[in-house]
Amino acid sequence: MNFTPVPNPTASYWLSEPHRLASFCSSAAVPEQVDIAIVGTGLAGVATAYHILKNSDPQKRPSITLIEARDACSGATARNGGHIKIKLESLKGWYDKHGVDAAAELVAWSEAQRHCLQKIAEEEGIECEFQVRRSFDMFFDEEHAAALKSWLTARQKEGFTWLNDMQWVEGPYLDRITGVKGAVGAFSSPAISLWPYKFVTGLLERVIELGATLHTNTPVESIQNSNTEGSPVVLSTSRGEVRATKVVYASNGYVAGLLPQYRRVIVPILGQNSRIVPNQATLDRLPTIATTFNFHYSAAWVDYLNPRPDGAVIHGGGGRSLAPDDRSGKGLNSRFNSVDDSRLLNDQVAEDFRAFDEQHFYGWENSEAKVGSTWTVMGITTDGLPHAGRVPGTSNQWILAGFNGGGMLLIPTMTQGIAKMVAQGEELEDTNIPAQFKTTEARLSNIFTEISE
Repeated sequence: MNFTPVPNPTASYWLSEPHRLASFCSSAAVPEQVDIAIVGTGLAGVATAYHILKNSDPQKRPSITLIEARDACSGATARNGGHIKIKLESLKGWYDKHGVDAAAELVAWSEAQRHCLQKIAEEEGIECEFQVRRSFDMFFDEEHAAALKSWLTARQKEGFTWLNDMQWVEGPYLDRITGVKGAVGAFSSPAISLWPYKFVTGLLERVIELGATLHTNTPVESIQNSNTEGSPVVLSTSRGEVRATKVVYASNGYVAGLLPQYRRVIVPILGQNSRIVPNQATLDRLPTIATTFNFHYSAAWVDYLNPRPDGAVIHGGGGRSLAPDDRSGKGLNSRFNSVDDSRLLNDQVAEDFRAFDEQHFYGWENSEAKVGSTWTVMGITTDGLPHAGRVPGTSNQWILAGFNGGGMLLIPTMTQGIAKMVAQGEELEDTNIPAQFKTTEARLSNIFTEISE
């Protein structure tokens, strides 16, 4: 399989205002030698570079080059939902699998991501429509809602303080409280929303000011490394070769193209996201949507929604709209193990988003909403956890990838830990990264068996 990003991806709304660095190259050819090469310019790659440079002695900053196959920040970061929260279903699953201490750690981790992004945006003056919000998980299936309410109520009675800022909402005023019709229950939790592309490109601008170089539209075609202590990694690109003392792979669903050991471990999969735009003539009379959402139609299907300051909404997910044989996201259907984000799942997905919004949001019944744009690559793992840390069997290569569609909730402080590992020689256990995220030989054997060698 070819893991090279396609040259004609769908047009994400987040990319509608290109940054001046979008297609920038610091020089005609990549540098011959650098201390650190970072492959990928989404949030993972750019934030890693930022933390390394920001925390280095200004007189001894390492040389860093960021390499991107397409325009800067044109992959998953610029194709997500633009909000950060923790879903009740995810919290329960983490608790059931890893225990109470791990659940508390997950809640603290989620809070840390929000604070990290807010701190950077404020300190660096990044204009990205950053907003502190609440979020609702809306449940439309009674059995599913009852099970999650029961779990949450039991944990709250046990007195766990990490649940203090989370509430279950139900009853006759549920529609008015949430602004959504037809749900049987809701879970309220803290969240933030932002324009992710503007955040990352604003941060990238700061990274360049701190001394890094950037090479966009420069796909890495191959890597060579003897794995001998002290030997560089040679990255062959469309603009020449660069010898890097250290390499960070931050290309998420595309990473197996350079690291074949992740071939059936981190797998690209297509989702779908759309911007739904009310008619301008009706916009002034629509109620303000102040929270972000997840819509749980059943235990199997969930979408998400992020309202924008201009009155439009970003609505994504779409699994519920697929034909039955396409819903699993696995096997031979065309959305699994594909990096072709030039196409959509199908035309019905965006139309279903629009119809849901008109049916369930107060005031949207006659909004004459239209699909403004629609786009779709994510990287998923068999155990649902990202891979972070030193690439097994190497001494000078690190990875952070496989975010399962939830990178904004995982990446911000993870990059602080990766930066310490790369720049200061720390081990993952010495950082803030949860041990469950560590990439290991054992986890590399946990593969998607649906994919042939």
